[in-house]
Amino acid sequence: MLVAESPGKHEHRPQYFSELPLRRKVLLSQLPVAVSVGLVVLACLYLDANGALAAREFLFGAAGVAVLTLLAGTIPWQKLPEYAYWAIPLLDFVALAPVVEYARHQLDGMTMLAAFPVFWLGWSNVFPRLALVLSLIGSAAVTWWPYVNAPEVGQQELMRPLLVPLFMLSLAIATGVISRSVDKQTEELGASLAGIRQRNRLLQTVLDTTDVGILVTDRHGNDMIMNPAQRRFHMIGLPEGTDDGAEADLLQYRPDGTTPMPLEERPVLRAIRGESFQGCLITVGQAPEQLTLSVSAQAMHDEDGTFDGTVVVFHDVTELMHAIRARDRFVADVSHEFRTPLTSIIGYLELARDAELDPELSRYVRIIHRNAERLLVLVSSLLDAASTKELILRRTDLVKLLRHSAESAAARARSAGVRLETELPESLPVVADRLRTAQIIDNVISNAIKYTPAGGVVTLSARMDDDHAEFSVADTGIGMTREELDHVFASFYRTEEVRKAAIPGTGLGLSLTERFVREQHGTITVDSEKGVGTVFTVRLPLVVPSAS
Repeated sequence: MLVAESPGKHEHRPQYFSELPLRRKVLLSQLPVAVSVGLVVLACLYLDANGALAAREFLFGAAGVAVLTLLAGTIPWQKLPEYAYWAIPLLDFVALAPVVEYARHQLDGMTMLAAFPVFWLGWSNVFPRLALVLSLIGSAAVTWWPYVNAPEVGQQELMRPLLVPLFMLSLAIATGVISRSVDKQTEELGASLAGIRQRNRLLQTVLDTTDVGILVTDRHGNDMIMNPAQRRFHMIGLPEGTDDGAEADLLQYRPDGTTPMPLEERPVLRAIRGESFQGCLITVGQAPEQLTLSVSAQAMHDEDGTFDGTVVVFHDVTELMHAIRARDRFVADVSHEFRTPLTSIIGYLELARDAELDPELSRYVRIIHRNAERLLVLVSSLLDAASTKELILRRTDLVKLLRHSAESAAARARSAGVRLETELPESLPVVADRLRTAQIIDNVISNAIKYTPAGGVVTLSARMDDDHAEFSVADTGIGMTREELDHVFASFYRTEEVRKAAIPGTGLGLSLTERFVREQHGTITVDSEKGVGTVFTVRLPLVVPSAS
């Protein structure tokens, strides 16, 4: 697990051999020689005590290795020339020669002691070629010393250890190659670790300075990263008198700030289950410190596609939500204040229109009446957009609502030269809000008539589809492009062609329709082709769990 570290935090990591001080490296390289010679001395004392004690050369060699080990750990090699410590392995060859000469009669494989200084010279990488030459000479001296020192040695006996220095030379070559490879890999690893530490410091700085809460968990739901902003959100959500707690202990509510958020719907627990989502609104804590947060989560997966943790991001949108609520209240208040006098104006205009007036004055009254009605539609749409009235879901016959809307729109269709056709069954029961559903139907039919030229056809149909009731409004109107379809449910959106044709409208009808459908657990889709026509399809559930 790679977790960003706090700036200045002490690092605990293994120290590589190449990173050790030179004195420690020299001592560690000499220790295998000293330990091996110590074991040889003990074995010889056990096998031939009197002979070993009487062999001065043997004791001199063992003592020499001990002195060299002491010097390896006490001399400040870093203050001397780079190759000065070579004196230790080269003198090891001298000290090992009498040890090998005596101990070879007691123990097998004594010439292997020469491998330690050979290995040492090989890994140093100071002068690789010189190290090979000295390794060959030193190991040859240790191998042949017993034979040169013997009183009578034949040619055949001198040839017996001939391959030992060659083997040692091979060992020196292999050690040098491995050492250079290890040094290169260590250097690359060190550079990679330095880069990782730098990125960790950068990540920690970003996490500490951002005001966005960030939480990262592993596949088991354990916290890996929680930045200060998220820690603050977490502390605000804790019940009074507690210092810390799990997700289930937090005070979390729906966006209204009062309805408790069910445990299974809490965003962090959803994210831990592997869900990915955007813009989930929650409220945490209690007034006056209560915050509204927008929560998004993205699941992580390993190479096999298995869930491997999640990243959860928390945005504080408290001020934004306050501004939205203030805007909605303002729009609702203004729209309500406009609607009452407009209704009165339209009523008196209708009375004036029916009176016997001068033809010119009558034309003015009709124009005023038409524009007053358009203004009332706009005000009503704004009021509907700002409305937060709770839905009343009950069992309703959808066909009955469709017929009423079709009858109300028939006169408008005839006036526009559009033929309105219906293909409806006897009945179609749904669970819905009657008023909102009637508004949905009215908006879609009105929209179809408005954008269908004279001579066109608007067809209203309905049918049962599994656990949903579905109705469609198809027209042979101006249609929309694929790009226009992407924005069809956006508030105040009107296509370029509609604006050029000066077709009246606010651009709020379809936005409200989509919202009303969604609030009733339904869906609305649209299919359109430019110059051919448009089909709106609304699906409403037959049963809603929250219906009463």
